[in-house]
Amino acid sequence: MPEISVYGLSREEIDNLTSLARQRYGKASVSWMAKRLLQEQLAKEEPEAVKLPPPKRGRRITLRLPDKERAWLETAAVLYRSSINDVARDIIRSHICRHPMPSAHEADVLAQSNYQLVMIGRNLNQIARRLNAGENVSLSGRQITELKKFIDAHVGKVNHVLQTNRRRRRE
Repeated sequence: MPEISVYGLSREEIDNLTSLARQRYGKASVSWMAKRLLQEQLAKEEPEAVKLPPPKRGRRITLRLPDKERAWLETAAVLYRSSINDVARDIIRSHICRHPMPSAHEADVLAQSNYQLVMIGRNLNQIARRLNAGENVSLSGRQITELKKFIDAHVGKVNHVLQTNRRRRRE
């Protein structure tokens, strides 16, 4: 590990820093105090976003984790019907964007729901067109009930995704 040296400090400045380290941290070590101050500064500041051209394809990163974190990612992947890689990527994106983002599975649920709702809308438009043209349209109570169940099921799926996203924000 590279060392960092600070040159140009007078004996008096070093003595003052030693005294300050003892007061603030209970240790008379200037290097320990400098290390703590630098770590605190790093923890406060987020790195400035680097503007890069869009990548042509994803780049591989290997990450070694303790068993506990690996098990957590595996459980989350099963829960979200996703891969460990997708879960890790979602966590990183949420951190970078500073707000929770839907998982790949949740985005798929929303996309499927939108598709189904579009199809329902088309069917309703066809029914309305026939009614407006004065044609006879026979809709049974059973068909209307099935349509309502279908819509309610999709509303439930979308609501589940939204609730999951809200829980993440609170955590």
